[in-house]
Amino acid sequence: MRPSHQNALDRWLAAERGDRPEEAEAALAELFGALPLIAPPAGFADRVLVRAGIQAARGGVFASRVVRLVLAACLVAMGLGVLWLPPTLRWLAGRWSLSDVVQGGVQALIDGTQWLASALRLWDLLLTIGGALTQPLTLPQVTAILVACLVASSLAFRFLRDQISGERNWTYVDPI
Repeated sequence: MRPSHQNALDRWLAAERGDRPEEAEAALAELFGALPLIAPPAGFADRVLVRAGIQAARGGVFASRVVRLVLAACLVAMGLGVLWLPPTLRWLAGRWSLSDVVQGGVQALIDGTQWLASALRLWDLLLTIGGALTQPLTLPQVTAILVACLVASSLAFRFLRDQISGERNWTYVDPI
């Protein structure tokens, strides 16, 4: 049988009505503390994964020998890569100077600016075309014609739907 927490509920309601926030907070905390913890039964996640067709990993990610071998190979490759890093950096430092880096940055800035100018020219062209297409549509006569076409197509669709749905039946062949 579940214990009744009516006393804590009555104290909380009385404290709320009496405008005593500290006492109301304590009674509410007691009420929440008495609530049962809701937890799924043991093995719930495994059953869900099996039902979904995904086999749950037993023993973690590193339980497989293949995964451990791949991880060891990656660590060895990284260790050998660290040995190659100083000579590679020394070679790159001999090939590049500060002026080369500055020249590369300036060239990248020039290329980016030219690309931005091309994109803005294209945008301007698209805005001009869009304006030329929308300007006639703002005339009242053209708007009225478009609304009439919309009404005609809506009515045609409605009549077509009624025609098709009226011809449906459960027999596919007329009786002889």
